Amino acid sequence: MKKTAAVLAAAMALTISVYASPQTEFAKGQWEINAGMWNTKAKTRTYKDNGAWNFNGGVTYGLNDKAAAQFQYYGLNSDDTDGRSHELNLLYSVHPQVALYTGYNHITMSDFPTGVFGAEKRENDIAQIGIIARQPINEVLDLYAKGALGSKNTSIWEAGVNFALDENIDLNAGYRYLNTEGSRDKNVSYQGWLAGVSYRFGGGSDRKAAYSGDDIDYSALDNKGNKKEADTVTITPAEEETAVPENDYYFISIHFGNDSDTPRADQTANLDAFVKAAKETGHTFKLVGRTDSNGSKEYNDDLAIRRVKKVADYAVAHGVDLSHLVGMYKGEEAPVDTNDTEAGRANNRRVDIFEHK
Repeated sequence: MKKTAAVLAAAMALTISVYASPQTEFAKGQWEINAGMWNTKAKTRTYKDNGAWNFNGGVTYGLNDKAAAQFQYYGLNSDDTDGRSHELNLLYSVHPQVALYTGYNHITMSDFPTGVFGAEKRENDIAQIGIIARQPINEVLDLYAKGALGSKNTSIWEAGVNFALDENIDLNAGYRYLNTEGSRDKNVSYQGWLAGVSYRFGGGSDRKAAYSGDDIDYSALDNKGNKKEADTVTITPAEEETAVPENDYYFISIHFGNDSDTPRADQTANLDAFVKAAKETGHTFKLVGRTDSNGSKEYNDDLAIRRVKKVADYAVAHGVDLSHLVGMYKGEEAPVDTNDTEAGRANNRRVDIFEHK
């Protein structure tokens, strides 16, 4: 069993990046630099211009674990017109996958035909407020969406995908739409496909540090979790007596696919609820890995441990104190549901989480 724990500890060096661009979480002292290209078309009610490629880029700096300062630049050149957008924003994480922001956006538009706006050049100073949201698809792929509303009848919308090359480098691609006032009765829109790369460095590295054998409590692995929560899943305190009285309450379960150690895509809300409670309460949480009865006992024990590891990975990467997590496993033993039906087996592929109060 000690060998199994050692292998598990070594495997935990492969953690997931939670700071994927666009960022919805931050770490004090961490920088993110992003750069890319945007193919921008310009359009008004009476004028339309073909697209041209523009540079876009920016930098984000983590002020603390909740907030960050950001500068962003977007070129607004179309085939015949010129323009640019400079943004200064303050971002605040309200959820591991959601951040709000507010800031200032200076937009310059020029070289439009005189009849379009009554002048060849227009500048807008805009106060804006927006939201950024991400939805993980798997360990390396996210969907994202951004939206903002501002003065001067301004709105900005963007959606796309983000692919993590490693914990610090992402590739992203999407579609961006910006609409702002061109004259008192006429707006201008800029829209088109964009793609880029993001690189993070600095303060966030400590938070994503690899596990070591001394970091997490594996003692429960030796008795395979034979404590209060081992036999049943209940929403009330377990009744079994132990040498050291405990008050372990069932909190939530994270479900997995067949023969998989990656939480199902629909389990993100459960993972985030666990993270939120762990960070807010500071309590110890016990993670009990389970499997169905397919496969050998030895294989299922290893699969259960890997499932516990993935849940712990997610929690620690999102800011949970590693010392507050205890890993246990039951494998195929003492199933919570029947293994005679597919529905029962699916229900047994899980990590049960208990809160120690």
